[in-house]
Amino acid sequence: MIRTRHQRTLLFAFLSLAFVASLLYDSILAQENEGWQMPLAAVMAASFAAVFFLQQYPPPLIKSVVVATWPLHLFTACFFGVCVAFHGGKPIDRVVLYTLFAYATYVLVPVLFLLDRQLFGRFVKLVAVLSALLAIPSLFGALGFESFLGLTLRVKPHYAELSGVIASGGLFEHPEGHAYQMAIGLLCCVYALRRERSGVYLCCALLTLMGLAISQGRAAILGVAIALAFILLPEVFRLSPPVLIWALVFLLTSSFLIMPVLANIPGVAGYLRIERGLSARGAVWQYALSVAAEKPWAGHGFMASTELTAAARETLRVSGFSGAGSTFHNTFISKLVDLGLIATFLYSLLYILPLIRICRPSAYPHEQELIRSMILLTVATAIFRDYNIGGIRSTAMLGTIFLGLANLWSLAALWGQGGSSDIAASGSDIAAFHPDTAASH
Repeated sequence: MIRTRHQRTLLFAFLSLAFVASLLYDSILAQENEGWQMPLAAVMAASFAAVFFLQQYPPPLIKSVVVATWPLHLFTACFFGVCVAFHGGKPIDRVVLYTLFAYATYVLVPVLFLLDRQLFGRFVKLVAVLSALLAIPSLFGALGFESFLGLTLRVKPHYAELSGVIASGGLFEHPEGHAYQMAIGLLCCVYALRRERSGVYLCCALLTLMGLAISQGRAAILGVAIALAFILLPEVFRLSPPVLIWALVFLLTSSFLIMPVLANIPGVAGYLRIERGLSARGAVWQYALSVAAEKPWAGHGFMASTELTAAARETLRVSGFSGAGSTFHNTFISKLVDLGLIATFLYSLLYILPLIRICRPSAYPHEQELIRSMILLTVATAIFRDYNIGGIRSTAMLGTIFLGLANLWSLAALWGQGGSSDIAASGSDIAAFHPDTAASH
């Protein structure tokens, strides 16, 4: 879809503003100054609203998108129903907020990028550059500095006892969140390099790679490794949904089987904290499942995981789990405890269907590879950390955008091939919905 230069510039400006606001929301500054949080959320909401009003969505396209995103509609209905009917609607304001951001990042922005491939390329480069810049403070944290340009740095010095390097999250609230941001930035850098040979993106790739290594976030590192493995595997692993899903399961589980082998490599055992295993996640997941069994259908309430881990703080800390008072460090288990079986099943579809739909052949191999890699990264991290679809943090925002892109990939594949589709059958010109590929990215 060809736009005027000013319209594209405005859309990019509002998307950039939303991304910067989400980065600030994920920083120590916002987490230590709660008064910042609502204004930042308001900036994101206003930016998405501006995008919605600036972009013209053809009615046939809206119909196809509404049908393709049916799991989100069902989850939203279940989400509201459970919170209102079973939990008195106590956090209903947060439920509304999460839902609005879920639709904005899982539907609104992905459709925007499908309509304009050039805009997508610009945004990916923005993520690559800003992620690289955020890696710089973490380097100072790893060297032992407690602040950077007057800003407090978040570090975990005790990691140095095992790895020899202080785990640093830089300006992020947690090193693990920083690791996910660096992993996203690294994949974006690789895409930018493939589209445009530039020393700038090479430097960005090196910075994000160092930031990822310094953060010592094992889930994000595993996610990047799995994404790279799928790039190297034969094409059948990428174009066959059953093969892709079973290969993903195998790679996730085999990572534990090769731990004894990795332990024999000098320096690797300490860096990956192999002797600590999953840092007592097994114990906390077992506790979470026992709690979920008490209320299997409706759960304990939205965001109840934080209260439940806080209540069992002493027991969980004895087992070695350091995240007591936060969540269960598994997106799907936390949803099971909070919202029950039905809602968790519908929520899981928001991850599973994109995995299936991204396998469809298309005329855009580089974009497809990036989106697939992002989903594999997101799934891997979601199993060991909590990343909500609809969250305000930058990592949640970006992960959801790429999940939404994969979920709608069948539309992009049809447009790219110029074949027939529901949109074409409606009498509309298929070229009107074709992503703009005329300009360089």
